[in-house]
Amino acid sequence: MRLSLFWRPVVICSALVTAILLAVQWTSPTTLLRIWPVLAIFLIASGIAFFFSSRSVAYRILRLKEFVERAASGDFSPLQRDYHHDELSDMSGELGHTVADLGQTIRTLTDERNRSSAILSSMVEGVAVIRADERIHFCNSAFEQILELPAGSSQGRTLVEALRQADLISLVRQALSGMEELTGEVEVGTVRRRNFSVTATPVRAAGTNGAVIVLHDITELRRLERVRRDFVANVSHEFKTPLTAIQGFAETLLNGALDDLSHRTRFVEIIREHAWRLARLTDDLLKLSRIEAGRLELEMRPVRVEGLISSCVETSRFKADAKSIEIRVELLQDTPAVRGDGTQLGEVLQNLLDNAVQYTPDGGRIDVKARFDGKEVVFTVTDTGIGIPESDLERIFERFYRVDAARSREAGGTGLGLAIARHIVDAHGGRIWVESAIGQGSRFHFSVPVATAEPGIRVA
Repeated sequence: MRLSLFWRPVVICSALVTAILLAVQWTSPTTLLRIWPVLAIFLIASGIAFFFSSRSVAYRILRLKEFVERAASGDFSPLQRDYHHDELSDMSGELGHTVADLGQTIRTLTDERNRSSAILSSMVEGVAVIRADERIHFCNSAFEQILELPAGSSQGRTLVEALRQADLISLVRQALSGMEELTGEVEVGTVRRRNFSVTATPVRAAGTNGAVIVLHDITELRRLERVRRDFVANVSHEFKTPLTAIQGFAETLLNGALDDLSHRTRFVEIIREHAWRLARLTDDLLKLSRIEAGRLELEMRPVRVEGLISSCVETSRFKADAKSIEIRVELLQDTPAVRGDGTQLGEVLQNLLDNAVQYTPDGGRIDVKARFDGKEVVFTVTDTGIGIPESDLERIFERFYRVDAARSREAGGTGLGLAIARHIVDAHGGRIWVESAIGQGSRFHFSVPVATAEPGIRVA
């Protein structure tokens, strides 16, 4: 049977008192005088034992106190085992198990919080949690970047202070006041407009009210939709104009103009011209379709840069001379050969030269340059033409996109040349870009890797 820790001092004291009373009752005065020293020694020994027992208990309680303070500060290292068999040792064991379980729970919650924070921080979607008082409780870095907010300055601010988008604020307020998930779309940015899909979900849990906002970038989706609409509208217009002309002049000839010797030849020539334009447009569409479907075969071999430029410049020289436009070529002697399909690369450079001649006023100048830039050769066609507005620079390589539509159609252009050029350059592993401003001319660049491998056949 285990004696309780708190009853031991009582038992010891009771035993001492009982022994003294018995000694006084059954012992004569003479004998009592003789046993007093023994009783005194017994009392002193008992007091010393009681002192050390109390000190041991106090030390164990102090150790428990330090353990609890350590756990409260976040240190959940285990408590040293107590080998005594009493209530205090039982309490130490239970307290140790409880603190260990608490430490494991806190570590699990911390890991979950860190994992959730890492996931939210790495998301490209903007995520924010809005409290019921319309203050931002949490937002990730993508949310601040999308809305052009200073990093780390959004939490705690009100919606009106942090956001400039009235549509977004209205959507959040509807989510805070309702119980249904809401969706919408906002447009962000001034110079470069970006579209975002917004999802606002109300949160009602454990007395906490708020809303979770998610912003998903749909700029590319909207751009593709616009390109598709423009393509359908443009291709319909491009086909309608020559078809209308062919139909009109054919009906004129059938209605009696065949007997008009002075006009029938001119009518037939007009029909042939528009038929040629339709054929060229169809060929460009088919070629662009093959390129985008990955069915364009490129015969990759070393191509001399000097010969490529000379051939294209000579082809453009006739039209340039008719407008008194000077074409100058700048080519370094040590420019290496490029690896590519000479015919396709010539089509790219020829398209850039033809556009430069077309949009450069009489008496202007065109500079053609090639420079070696590490692992690639960069071709540049610079003109002194009318220039391109900044708003059109991003769309200049789209299908059927024209800065000056009337002038391009008048010259017989299909509006697909730059789109085809971009795909051909991409198929060669290069890049194409433009620098321009209104009234300051344009500089078209495209790069092609140098010839470092054996020639072969590649499907792009």
